[in-house]
Amino acid sequence: MTDNKSGDDPYPDYENLLDDLYSLQKNLLPDGEIAEQDSPQLPPSVADEDIHNLEIPILSEVVDSEIHDEQQLKEKFNSAQQHLFEQSSAPQPATNEQINAVVSKLMARMRPKIDQILRDKIRTMVVERFNREN
Repeated sequence: MTDNKSGDDPYPDYENLLDDLYSLQKNLLPDGEIAEQDSPQLPPSVADEDIHNLEIPILSEVVDSEIHDEQQLKEKFNSAQQHLFEQSSAPQPATNEQINAVVSKLMARMRPKIDQILRDKIRTMVVERFNREN
């Protein structure tokens, strides 16, 4: 898939991509504009190692904004988590209303099972009594 001769090249297809872009540019631009943009040169003050450190102001602002927002979210999460753990260390005593609400919910869930168990127990007792009388 790649035609590079060295397997350890970190940018294997950049040269091919640049060649393709230049040929595409030549095909798309009229002949008069090709000469002007044929050899884009960086100012002499920009060295090769500085190319990777160039900042795009709008992009830098967006990245800085996103990082700042992320840090604010982390701070909010940490403070909320700390607040939650501080509250849970001192549990509030349950009120009668809370206890009654929990009991009511449990009874509503367990009532069919309790009715069935009670029905089976009563049936067993009735069967035993009929058996004794007969």
